[in-house]
Amino acid sequence: MSSYHPAAELPAPDDEQIAHSVRLIERIVERIEQQGGVISFRQYMQACLYEPGLGYYAAGSIKFGKHGDFITAPEISPLFGQTWALHIASLFAQGLSAQILEIGAGSGRLACDIVREFDANHIDWQSYFILETSADLRQRQQQLLRDQLTPQAFAKIIWLDALPQGFSGMIIGNEVLDAMPVSVVLKDGDWIELGIGFEQGRFIWKEFSRNSEAVQGIQEIDVDNHLPPQYCTEINLNFAPWLQALSDASAQVVVELIDYGYERAQYYHVQRNTGTLLCFYRHRSHPDPLVFPGLQDITAFVDFDAVADAAGQAGFEVGGLTTQAGFLMENGLLQQAGVCEDELQQLALAQQVKSLTLPGEMGEKFKVIALQKNINLALKGF
Repeated sequence: MSSYHPAAELPAPDDEQIAHSVRLIERIVERIEQQGGVISFRQYMQACLYEPGLGYYAAGSIKFGKHGDFITAPEISPLFGQTWALHIASLFAQGLSAQILEIGAGSGRLACDIVREFDANHIDWQSYFILETSADLRQRQQQLLRDQLTPQAFAKIIWLDALPQGFSGMIIGNEVLDAMPVSVVLKDGDWIELGIGFEQGRFIWKEFSRNSEAVQGIQEIDVDNHLPPQYCTEINLNFAPWLQALSDASAQVVVELIDYGYERAQYYHVQRNTGTLLCFYRHRSHPDPLVFPGLQDITAFVDFDAVADAAGQAGFEVGGLTTQAGFLMENGLLQQAGVCEDELQQLALAQQVKSLTLPGEMGEKFKVIALQKNINLALKGF
């Protein structure tokens, strides 16, 4: 697999950022040497994103919004969180425990918009838990929510280091699945797993294994017959243990996860022969995860069939899969956008609706999967 090196096309990091990246590179290279010259891409991605003090999500740079590297739906418009809040309220009205657990709350904007919408509509809610492993992001979330919410509402926000046991209520995750480290596999006669080595001062792709868990996983999916030689793709081995842990911690829950991805037939499409890895650096997207370690986000699209299979094995019932556009429209996005008398604001809201729903924007690329455990509610929009 050849590596695309677009560093010349990307904004140059400053001296402090370069020094930060070098420290992470040294740590990764040490592991490569300890493991005989190659580590799995999954290990590499884990270090780039989550290495304590050095990984992209573990360090202190701004990730979200116009001053970060990318913009998520809650930063595009408060309509996203407001619409999701009304959907959640409909589940509370059906008997779901009035608690929310958000996995990985990013900037905190989604939590802020949901809680404000609850309070604006006098929707009774008990607690809003945030499971956040990044100390830096937790601090940013706390600052935003303290500034934006009433003291009474802020007092009901609870940060967690681990899943709460016996949780009942609504579990939500916006762009959580795509940030899980993936394994990269290549069809080279038989399937092989690719790893990362370090030669002549830079990271390179190398063969890692021909009989790893990732190789066995792609063989079990049975997509081999229609894929050409040198077809490269990813497989996420984290879905099963992650969903099992979520299920083990849950009593009676609805889980809704929004992310960009495909159903399996599209994920392993013959024309998608270089996989779905995508990196974000200062609002520029590119496909090379080997540049600027620790300074850029690395993601992979989600195979929603794999999520559904893992969820079923973990004890969840799959409540449905839909597009972000369909989910938001069915749950009152346009009605939310229409509550405005100022003409300029109305134009701004119309543009936000387009960004959230148009096929060329987020509307079709992003999907919503709903899961339920020990409860069977009507899920509007699915």
